Amino acid sequence: MVGPNGIEKIQHLPVVIIGAGFGGMALAVKLQEAGIEDYHIFERAKEVGGTWRDNTYPGCACDVASNLYSYSFAPNPSWAQTHGNQSEIFGYLKGVAKDFDLYPNIRFDHELIKATWDKKAEKWSLETSQGKYTCSVLVTATGPFGEAVIPEFKGAESFKGSSFHSLHWDHEYDLKGKKVAIVGTGATAIQIVPEIQTEVEHLTVFQRTPSHVLPRVDVATSMVKRAAVRYVPFLQRGIRAAWYTAYEGLVGLPQFVDSRFLVPFEAAARYHLFKQVKDKDLREKLSPTYRFGCKRPVFSSKYFLSLQEENVDLVCSGIEEITEKGIVDSEGVEHEIDTLIYATGFRSPHQISDKLFGKTGASLAEYFGSRPRAFMGTSIAGFPNLFMMMGPFSAAGNQSAVFMLETQAGYITDAVKTMREKRLKNVDVREDVLDAFTNEVNERSQKTSWLSGGCNSYFQNAEGGNAGLWPSWSFMHRWNSRRFDVNKYVVNPVLNSVEQAD
Repeated sequence: MVGPNGIEKIQHLPVVIIGAGFGGMALAVKLQEAGIEDYHIFERAKEVGGTWRDNTYPGCACDVASNLYSYSFAPNPSWAQTHGNQSEIFGYLKGVAKDFDLYPNIRFDHELIKATWDKKAEKWSLETSQGKYTCSVLVTATGPFGEAVIPEFKGAESFKGSSFHSLHWDHEYDLKGKKVAIVGTGATAIQIVPEIQTEVEHLTVFQRTPSHVLPRVDVATSMVKRAAVRYVPFLQRGIRAAWYTAYEGLVGLPQFVDSRFLVPFEAAARYHLFKQVKDKDLREKLSPTYRFGCKRPVFSSKYFLSLQEENVDLVCSGIEEITEKGIVDSEGVEHEIDTLIYATGFRSPHQISDKLFGKTGASLAEYFGSRPRAFMGTSIAGFPNLFMMMGPFSAAGNQSAVFMLETQAGYITDAVKTMREKRLKNVDVREDVLDAFTNEVNERSQKTSWLSGGCNSYFQNAEGGNAGLWPSWSFMHRWNSRRFDVNKYVVNPVLNSVEQAD
């Protein structure tokens, strides 16, 4: 926008949230509840939903029960199954955006290109795909699964067939009768394999490391059950509390109390494998050599069965190169294929960090280096008025991500309220507070199987430390984040009575 004097006029927005997924929408609702209406969400796509809008591969579903993988302030009595699939969760999020009237505050097709802290003006300068803005408070809610990662395999560019990442599933491409290879055996691949195995002529699964697989218990919700939770609100809250307690205790005990509690999980995974796979050699290939929880456990009652079908091969020897016609494994065997599917994960967990530049002019990615850190997973020293959702040390390995996002939404809302009530122009977490917090969580992480379980995973940073999981009970994260403590921040008050805090 250009003003009457020919100088570009840049719109100032008090609070900007990047991303309209579970995190950004939770914060929007909390801000509205606190009477803060002057926020805007910048969303790069044309609809809300984040991960659950973008991941549309066959079999895409959630491993956490829907009554817990949803907002506490927006219970849904109409879940079709115990665990929601992609389309159902996406529909739920669109419904929340409509019911809470969030759409008027969302600017779609606004992708953040760069955000820079303006030291002179003491506010954030934003460059987006739709122009420039400034804001007083900037919140990133971009999530950990928004940018695909494809390994750099030798010769990949020479492949003449069709290839795509699971995040960018090509629904126009028909897999029927095709020779297909899928690279990866993590949570995504284990959902995809049973769905496409019945369609393709042949499926080759390339496995680097086997996963601990537990049976997936997904029960249809009858009309009677739906009616019960719809008309008896306390019932649904009770179901949610039961799921919360189950996840918190069953997963928390082996991670935060004693590693011997891992044994029942490992035994359950071995039994599931033994029950479904009778071939001894195949069982050995599918048996993890690391402790349960070191990598993300996965849930499927169909994956092992699919691998034993006649049109499926499991290759564990690694990939040497990709040719025009297929993949050559490390033993020199070429697997001829028509289609290559990458189920190789995401740039996790802080893909937006190279777009944010703080007081020193360095990017957040440079500040993080090999050891990302943020106070309560939310505030970073040297980046005033910046708050992250699902930042380092806020992802719960034993709980629904939505619980943690609601916790952070409450904390950030209290921060904005405090800034306005105390007339603070900016707040910047103290370096000593961040250091003490980082040291505490790193020390607490050492005994978890995430670090000591004998594997390499995205739970670990480049130096083998905790890459960002909260190493304690989720209710402790909520308790420690119950209010914004301004004493832990370096603050700059409004200079005079005329200047107003946004």
